[in-house]
Amino acid sequence: MKNLLTCFFILTALLVNAQQKTNTFYIVDSTTRKPMPAVTIAIVRAALSITTENDGVFAIPGDLSKMRDTVIIYTQNYNVVKMALASLNGLDTIKLVKQATAGQLTKLSFKNDTLINDYNRFDVGNFAGMHTGNGEFKYLQIAQRFDVQRAGTLLKSIAIERLAFYLNKSKLIGPNSKNGQYEYSELEHTTFRLRIYDVNPVTGGPGKDICDKVIEIKSRDDKKLASNLMKYNIRIPNKTFFIAIEWMRDYANMGYVHIDDKLGGYKGHTNYRPAIGLLPTKGAQLNIWALSLNQQWSLYTYHSPDFTDLAIKATVGY
Repeated sequence: MKNLLTCFFILTALLVNAQQKTNTFYIVDSTTRKPMPAVTIAIVRAALSITTENDGVFAIPGDLSKMRDTVIIYTQNYNVVKMALASLNGLDTIKLVKQATAGQLTKLSFKNDTLINDYNRFDVGNFAGMHTGNGEFKYLQIAQRFDVQRAGTLLKSIAIERLAFYLNKSKLIGPNSKNGQYEYSELEHTTFRLRIYDVNPVTGGPGKDICDKVIEIKSRDDKKLASNLMKYNIRIPNKTFFIAIEWMRDYANMGYVHIDDKLGGYKGHTNYRPAIGLLPTKGAQLNIWALSLNQQWSLYTYHSPDFTDLAIKATVGY
């Protein structure tokens, strides 16, 4: 199904009326010509982005030739497409070119394990990903920096603390129903992608993908998101690496929050699950990085200096 959120945010941002032309685009693999799901479409100046669904379709209403903005289209393992929004005028298909990948590394056994960035999950009470002050959270990914004692280690597993709310499902039948009690409840669902990056030697932030496999994590029943990564054989080439959360900006992961606008009213902001925990301890350096809509990594300073690390821990083998 065509992504309904696409039309919603484009209509809101560009303020075009319903009678204008709707421009529909199909994102496909340049070799197979198959539709590509989970592709991020970001419109930079408008500060808007969405993720395509399984059909790889998105739509923009209005006269594209008159729009002055930049669109960036990207997904893991493919070359980024960056172009003027007006350049889409007259197109209906966008072909993404797959990046060349390195050969499969030989699997090795590692006898010793080290847990990095450990924390007590019950100490986590603050989260990144919902909003920044009175404004919306306008980042595509958020990453935690890790440092290990030696190069060539194996990333074996990760655990992430997220913000989650219980959803009531059905009311009790019987004498307790008058109390508004419910038969059962479950945690809200979320789906996101995990990205593993090498360090960029110039910026000190996230660089190239270390793992070319798509790691998609789905959670239904826990605030702690844990994943065994052994099957991916992720070798860390240097002493620094990053674990990043890539949000799936689609309807299924969308949330909504009301924020006091300090004028006696409230603002409503859209956000996307999961919100990621912040450790309550203050470290010697800021280790949180965020990816903006224009594909630029920078230190995420909003919560500093009080919170320098995300509630993400990793086990590496050596």
